[in-house]
Amino acid sequence: MPQGRVTTVGLFDADADVLAAKSEALRAVPELELQIAAASLGQMLTSPAFPTDVVIIQQRSGERVSINYKIRVCRLADAAVIVIADGLAGPLADDVGLLMTPVQSFDEAVALIRA
Repeated sequence: MPQGRVTTVGLFDADADVLAAKSEALRAVPELELQIAAASLGQMLTSPAFPTDVVIIQQRSGERVSINYKIRVCRLADAAVIVIADGLAGPLADDVGLLMTPVQSFDEAVALIRA
């Protein structure tokens, strides 16, 4: 990341409590600007701030929209995608692995963006 550049971040997590905690953590990182915190794909896509530079996605079991679709939509909009693979429900499509970066935790995702 170039010196002085702020990276815009979109955050997607269907668990409202976890989303709130992650949002608070991102707001505390000076070189990152949280622009979207969404619990549904519809919230993400209809936000005037979408696409952001990076979208962090954590898929929860029981979600109606597949992780594969979310990744493809974000990449079509030119947002980089980081997927928190810990507890990932369901397999990824073969082509999707090339469209995103997997990490094991939210902290790892933040560290990757800051690097």
